[in-house]
Amino acid sequence: MTPMGLNSTPFLSYRDIKTDKIDLFEDAFGIYSQFSDVIGLLNMVKPVPGKRLTRRLIAKIRKS
Repeated sequence: MTPMGLNSTPFLSYRDIKTDKIDLFEDAFGIYSQFSDVIGLLNMVKPVPGKRLTRRLIAKIRKS
C-alpha cells in the first residue's frame, strides 16, 4: 500500500497554471467587477479624512 497522495499529485510550477481568462480578484475575494459592485465598494472608502485625524496629523507635523 502506498501513502496517500504520493502517486496521484502532479508537481506544478507557477508558469504551468493558466490564468489568462481568470479574474484572480474575483476568484480569491468574491469581488465581481460589475459596475454596481465597484460603486458599492467605492462608497465604503472615505476620500476625505475626519477633522480629528487632520488635527492630529497637523499637531505631529508641527511637533517635529
